[in-house]
Amino acid sequence: MVDAGKEGLLAVAKLGAPRGLGGFLKLQSYSGEYGHLIGLKKVLAAPGSSPEKVKTLTVRAVMSGDWGASFAFEGYDTPETARALTGLEIFLPRSEASPLRKNEYYIHDLVGLSVLLDHRRVGEVVAVLDGGADPLLEILVDGTGARPLVPFRTIFVGGVDLSARSLELLAGWLLE
Repeated sequence: MVDAGKEGLLAVAKLGAPRGLGGFLKLQSYSGEYGHLIGLKKVLAAPGSSPEKVKTLTVRAVMSGDWGASFAFEGYDTPETARALTGLEIFLPRSEASPLRKNEYYIHDLVGLSVLLDHRRVGEVVAVLDGGADPLLEILVDGTGARPLVPFRTIFVGGVDLSARSLELLAGWLLE
């Protein structure tokens, strides 16, 4: 889940395992960028499966380096207490998320796009899943209700047109 149930919020990172003794948690940035996260004073956090359970956390301290970043939050001063936050997703307003470069998209923006094959609608993106090397688009196929997973790679997916709310599927056989 990427919108925390609130308009304009994007999931930007996930809190990982405790790091060290000061209540720090490893941070996994979904964009791979950490610069936009380092100066945060407060964040919204929620379990990915229950975005309606958003809580505000105050950042107590940040450690960063070539390896990434770790955050410590007020009220979670030890590894044992901080562990309760492991797995929560961090949500930010779109304006504070990592800036996009050309041909980059927030995953949130792909959900709901019409899937076009040879300029004809064949389905809709209903979810984007972590696929390891590449995100996987879950497509609800029109007429059949099938939900195949399509790797979000240029060999399978052509242009994405956010203004037209569509993406081009290059390999129709993936829907079979």
